[in-house]
Amino acid sequence: MLEVHTDVAIIGGGPVGLSAANMLGHLGISCALYERNETTSFHPRGHVVNTRTMEILRSIGVAADVDAVSLPLERHAGIGFVTSLAGDQIGVIETRGNPEWARIERSQSPVFKRSCPQDVLEPVLREHAEAYDSVRTNFGHRITELEQDETGVTLSWETTSGDAGRTHAKYVIAADGPRSFSRDRVGIGMEGRSIGQQIGIYFHADLWDLVETRPYLLYWIYNATTSGVLISLDGRTRWTYNFGYSENESRDDFTADRCLKILRAVIGDPAIPIEIKNVMPWRMQARIADTMTSGRVFLAGDAAHPLPPTGGQGMNTGVADVQNLTWKLNLVLRDVAPASLLDSYNIERRPVAKFNVQQSARNAVAMVKKGLSGMLANESALLANLEGPEGAANRAKLAEGIPEQRAHFDYPGQTFGYQYESDLITPDGTPEPEFSVTEYRPTARPGHRAPHLTLGDNPDTSLLDLFDIRHFTLLAGPDAEGWSDTASTAAEALGLPLKAFRIGKEVEADVETWCQLYGVSTDGAVLIRPDGHVAWRSSSAGNARDLRDALAHAVSRSDVTASA
Repeated sequence: MLEVHTDVAIIGGGPVGLSAANMLGHLGISCALYERNETTSFHPRGHVVNTRTMEILRSIGVAADVDAVSLPLERHAGIGFVTSLAGDQIGVIETRGNPEWARIERSQSPVFKRSCPQDVLEPVLREHAEAYDSVRTNFGHRITELEQDETGVTLSWETTSGDAGRTHAKYVIAADGPRSFSRDRVGIGMEGRSIGQQIGIYFHADLWDLVETRPYLLYWIYNATTSGVLISLDGRTRWTYNFGYSENESRDDFTADRCLKILRAVIGDPAIPIEIKNVMPWRMQARIADTMTSGRVFLAGDAAHPLPPTGGQGMNTGVADVQNLTWKLNLVLRDVAPASLLDSYNIERRPVAKFNVQQSARNAVAMVKKGLSGMLANESALLANLEGPEGAANRAKLAEGIPEQRAHFDYPGQTFGYQYESDLITPDGTPEPEFSVTEYRPTARPGHRAPHLTLGDNPDTSLLDLFDIRHFTLLAGPDAEGWSDTASTAAEALGLPLKAFRIGKEVEADVETWCQLYGVSTDGAVLIRPDGHVAWRSSSAGNARDLRDALAHAVSRSDVTASA
């Protein structure tokens, strides 16, 4: 029996597990990933890679390759509501293309939200992960047992070819999906509910003549035969169609012939050839784990919080999970932070995940209330009479509810505006800003994501590029004498990696804009955690001891040397 020793074992080779492997590789931490399937996903499944996730991927050198395989931005202009692709248009929610919206989007981040289907995203993440010497991926390996004690976790596994072995890890990241073996094995319960059962059909069909002038990411379909969402994977030939079915039906009822009939109704043109590649039943859930941590095992992604896809938050919430966790694991494994630092993972991430679960469920319910059921089973008599001239009044009735669904599809406040609250964050006494799902108000208040600011005149650059999960970052105003030395001295005493920059000096950025954006004067300073969230802020020249204490608190330490 093969025996493997590693710092971190990752269970699950989907986007969250592979992202964790990339982050650990970036940190130089040894890790072994185990995925029961022999290859990455062959079904597109999820596709939304939100802007914050793209920022995280950019910070570890992966974003450019994700951009290259994503749906082209020009085919990502909005959300269409139609009776079929060849039928009547009910309404549209524009998400890109409006000049003012484009300006706002560009002011928030150096990257864009992308649509990158899982079957093309996962190979990119896997290739990058396997390029690290410290990362070992093991596909076709099923975990059969998990046992932990005070020193580590032992995983037993078997391969599809019949081999078996054990892996001894100091910590485990369990990203093994909504039916998580790991979660069950460590005895973590779940709260929430199942919302409905769905079918996802992945198919190929050249639909260019029907979509060329309507470059939408999603087409919500409403007719007498079916209602659901058609997702554009490449803007022309690759598609998935997801729809709900009632409790008195079985997934076995959806034969190839029935699925083909449904797709004919979705397209609305019987002459177009269709090739069904895969049919995948699935269940929409809105659940969250009672805790995301048990000893040395940390739940991430769907293992901790299976979300409804209404809002595209699932994978993105999971990537933020592992970003929050991996920098902390790095400091604990390098013996510069106590193991108690890891307690903050559940404290910080679970509230964010819970909100995302609840908001995604609210999005689904909001659609139903307006007759726009989408992926939930729809028994409405309204759908039986939507098409053609005689259906105009019913289409107009559905159209009335479409503008109210913007939070489902356009949610910069939810993407950037969440905050962490824990003992790692040093409050500065400023009031919590008003939160909105659909509007992002940049703030450098402690606990929040540090805002983006372009460097110089190049729109592709960003202040965010100074941040890295390998180190803390101090940003100070041009008149801030001594902050950099104080931070560097405290970091050295604590054994923490830190980089310090003065805006307008070492960093070419507009000083006035930075001061306004970050809420400080020209002699103020802000301490940024490795995950890009603000740990501490001083609006003006202040007490150096406050900075030293804040840095110690940011890693669960209270060393005398750091506070002296």
